[in-house]
Amino acid sequence: MLHWIHYYRARFNLLLGRQDDAVAAYRAALAANPGFALAAASTAFLEASREQWNAAARDFEEALKITPEDADLWFNLGYVRQQQKDDVRAIECFERAVQLKRGLDRAWFGMGLAHRRRGESEKAVQAFKTAGELQPMNPHAFYELAMVQHELGNQQEVHRIIRHVAEFDPQMTRQLVRETGQHPEGVTLR
Repeated sequence: MLHWIHYYRARFNLLLGRQDDAVAAYRAALAANPGFALAAASTAFLEASREQWNAAARDFEEALKITPEDADLWFNLGYVRQQQKDDVRAIECFERAVQLKRGLDRAWFGMGLAHRRRGESEKAVQAFKTAGELQPMNPHAFYELAMVQHELGNQQEVHRIIRHVAEFDPQMTRQLVRETGQHPEGVTLR
């Protein structure tokens, strides 16, 4: 019961804008009940929102010790690892997330970004394709996919992607045409 009191004290401190007090209360809740995953995750999210990446990573790892099968926590740890510029460990986290929840499109997207930054274009293409299949109207996934295909010289694929994006996002279509220098026949820029 004490852990819930600390947890709600943390929530109240957040309402008052006292983030340091909220972190302390979340940590007290976790100390009162070491298996209280919600407190560990809440601390991690708060630290991530403050861009305290090392603290956020530590707290997500702590939460994952309690609930190792939580795909969303694995995704969030991967995101934090990306912010730390640790793409290798970010990819590991994203891969674990999609093993647990294949339809987690944002983990596929993050994996694609990490592979792209590492120069692993083919792996990036596969990850962005999967993200796009899961969210067919995600302009960011298709933008990244088009840019990797452009870098690989696959202009037919770039044209196909631009045509697809033109069906639902005119702004991203214009950006793709401008940045790739490709303007497929039949695509009207609005």
